[in-house]
Amino acid sequence: MKKFLALILGILIVSTSSFSQSRFGIKGGLNFASMSNISSNINETWQNQTGYQLGVALQLKVPLLGLAIQPELLYSTVNTSINNDPANTINIDYLTLPINLEIGIDMLIFRPFIVASPFISYAIQNSTRLENQPISDINRFDYGVGLGAGFDLWKLQVMGKYNWGLGKLKTADATWDQIGTYKDATLQGFQLSVAFLF
Repeated sequence: MKKFLALILGILIVSTSSFSQSRFGIKGGLNFASMSNISSNINETWQNQTGYQLGVALQLKVPLLGLAIQPELLYSTVNTSINNDPANTINIDYLTLPINLEIGIDMLIFRPFIVASPFISYAIQNSTRLENQPISDINRFDYGVGLGAGFDLWKLQVMGKYNWGLGKLKTADATWDQIGTYKDATLQGFQLSVAFLF
């Protein structure tokens, strides 16, 4: 019985310690997206355009190990085009759920870290045009991984990472005129963010 009570007490202490290491916050930043995996003989470049992200984050730190898990829910806009041509633009708004896995070094109020971030996204708004034709039947689901680095400074967090989308923009049954060019197209880009964690 004493061993059982000691085990329960130990679990409560660890749980309390872990809970005290959790922080909730708001997050915002910029997205710089482009399209990749395009099969085309035309020498065209899909250029980064600035989008934004805004949402909430929950940081759960593991005491002493420098490890933190930070799930987020973000409203994120992705914009890219060929030479700012309105006839060839990708404009998609996503709800994105990244799970940031951070490994860092705690130095009192300063904590630098590296981060790996698998994510899933769902498109809630789309105003994409290719060859001046509206494209409504994009793949609404995207998924991928991000890699980057950042730091916590007291209640402030700054993070930069590069995201690789692994889900194809075009669905299998979509009938785009440019099917050969965009059949394997995916989205990728750099993301810079600031969060306030309380």
